[in-house]
Amino acid sequence: MKKKIPEGEIPTGLKSWMVREAPAAYGEPMAVSVRTAKDQLSSLLERAALGEDIVITSDGKPKAMIVRYRPVINGAPARSMRELRRSMPMTPDSTAMIRGQRDSGY
Repeated sequence: MKKKIPEGEIPTGLKSWMVREAPAAYGEPMAVSVRTAKDQLSSLLERAALGEDIVITSDGKPKAMIVRYRPVINGAPARSMRELRRSMPMTPDSTAMIRGQRDSGY
């Protein structure tokens, strides 16, 4: 059975973890070595899902980054202004065009 920690008290093992993570609180991405990333991949993925950027280093040099997944939203491609103007001819009297659109049910 796990030992309960009193509310508001920080476990001893987490104190050193929190010190290393102080830069992340100020907007700098957290940097971890490849070995650490292998050992803690699940927790790093959870943190990335919450919006934290995590840099993976090898030999002290940044090699990769784990970031939150952002799905790509696909929609109808935007039309150029020229195409839009061509589809709406300007005439002195637009009554016929408006009646045609109204009668077609759009």
